[in-house]
Amino acid sequence: MSEKIISTKYSDQTLGTYVDFLNAGTDSISQIQAITGLKRDDIRKIDMATVEKIVASYSNGLRQDEKVFKQFIDIDGVKFGFHPNLKSMTFGEWLDLSEFSKNFPNQLPELMCILYRPVTAEINLQYKIEEYDSDVHLKYVPQMRKLNLANVNAALLFFSTLRNDLVSSTPEYLEKELETLKREITQLAEEVKH
Repeated sequence: MSEKIISTKYSDQTLGTYVDFLNAGTDSISQIQAITGLKRDDIRKIDMATVEKIVASYSNGLRQDEKVFKQFIDIDGVKFGFHPNLKSMTFGEWLDLSEFSKNFPNQLPELMCILYRPVTAEINLQYKIEEYDSDVHLKYVPQMRKLNLANVNAALLFFSTLRNDLVSSTPEYLEKELETLKREITQLAEEVKH
């Protein structure tokens, strides 16, 4: 069997490898398969000390937890742009993000298909991405599995910051709406009396 060089640097890890590694659980053969791409029969020929070293090195590399935001990412000849305005997300985008988040990290590639979409127009620093359609964009899951893990972390940080902003501002918004409704009901009651 020939030698294979395996990087344990966080910045070299892909989303697909990460998801496959986590899904492998404690199964050493599946873990090594996720990390190296080797076939099961080839993995069985590796001595146990090397298997343990590969798994430990990969796991330690994941603890580095880097975040490198990229607005544009080229994968397989397609230029993907990060959602240019998360606060103006459509209900469909938000609904699918919420659903995919429930199966974290297994559906991270699907989640990334919402946050990164093909660029349709670009002028200077402004750009547009394709309108969201889950039937269309989920076909990009194989490309999203190739995303660098550091880029994924940065994208998720943006998304979680938006989510936290929305959660913290929702009670204020609801209180204001409730006060407005109370005033309107009081006005209507006064008008009905007269």
